[in-house]
Amino acid sequence: MNRPVSKTSLGIPHEELNAVLKPIESASGMPNSVYTSEQAFTFERECVLGKHWTAIGFVDQLKTSSVKPLDFMGIPILISKDSRNEVQVFHNVCSHRGMKLVDAEKKTNGLVVCPYHSWTYALSGDLRATPNIGGVGVNTLEKFECENHGLKSIRSHIWMGILFINLDGKAEEFRDAAAELIERYHALMGKDAEQKLVKGGKDSELTIELKCNWKLAIENYLEAYHLPFIHPTLNTYSPLSKHTPEIFSNIASGQVTSTFDPGLDRDAPLPILPDWDQDRISTGEYPVLYPNLLLGFQANHMFAMIIVPLSPGECREELSIFYTKDAASGELYADQRRNNMESWIGVFNEDIEPCERMQIGRSSPGFSGGAFSPVLDRCSHHFHQWIANHYLVDGEFYS
Repeated sequence: MNRPVSKTSLGIPHEELNAVLKPIESASGMPNSVYTSEQAFTFERECVLGKHWTAIGFVDQLKTSSVKPLDFMGIPILISKDSRNEVQVFHNVCSHRGMKLVDAEKKTNGLVVCPYHSWTYALSGDLRATPNIGGVGVNTLEKFECENHGLKSIRSHIWMGILFINLDGKAEEFRDAAAELIERYHALMGKDAEQKLVKGGKDSELTIELKCNWKLAIENYLEAYHLPFIHPTLNTYSPLSKHTPEIFSNIASGQVTSTFDPGLDRDAPLPILPDWDQDRISTGEYPVLYPNLLLGFQANHMFAMIIVPLSPGECREELSIFYTKDAASGELYADQRRNNMESWIGVFNEDIEPCERMQIGRSSPGFSGGAFSPVLDRCSHHFHQWIANHYLVDGEFYS
């Protein structure tokens, strides 16, 4: 019997998804259920975030010879950083009986020992010891090959100090997938910016918990339409009229401004990034690299915010700010770093209530996708279309 074609296997009518793909003037947004249902959350883990390069953390937060467990939308994963500072990502389960190996970040002696039967793994994932596998005191078996039973690796990549994973292992290479955005960033900041940017210390980190679906946090960042109403102070020096929505590639879009002032701290302004395009000193670019990385490029600092999906109605924002080497640490620019962080905290905190109230609205039968401003919602619509295409392509056969 043929599968019915009027709905995806997630129960979403095709007509609702096809409505998202219409020209922006007549398009609707994604239906409520993709923001509220556990089934949609799991689908997006497997078929949206899992098929692309998804940001999961900042590598500087892991100490040498350490392991750190993370929850990736319900999947336990493990990050290791060995004595040579090589970072790898694995499924956080023992190959013997599937026990979660590590439940807290910790330093190691280069080995990870399962607390159940003491099977032991190197930070490379190799299985090194199998105590009593052949009976009491018999630690090896002739027909059991340790090399076939190491930790299961998850494909990973590091860019600008950000750790990404590709859960299904089938995405194109990261630098190919993100090539258009990387090229644009290099043109603005210089090809060696990755080596010259240094993350600030604890005064340059921020975590915000949100009671909303992860996609709403993305959509909010993609548009400046709300600036005069939600960010009145920001709108005085970076007004809506100076924001331009741009589609950077098939997996990136965001706002471009022309009002950034790198000399706001007049007495001792933060130093300009060394290879920044001097003709665009007042440019600020704020793209989202789909699925879940928010970026901000300014002449004297850069920031990255990872949106971590926690449940259908919860997510976490993890922010890090990067500076020139001289400005990233020490007392000389401590006040400027603090002032910069306080400014961004103010902006990001103002976004909490709108995002959470949109989540509440997704439970209303009086709303079903909404509409878009043809001018100001271009990036939000682009993201909705990107999501809708995943549901149309994979949702038909997902179960």
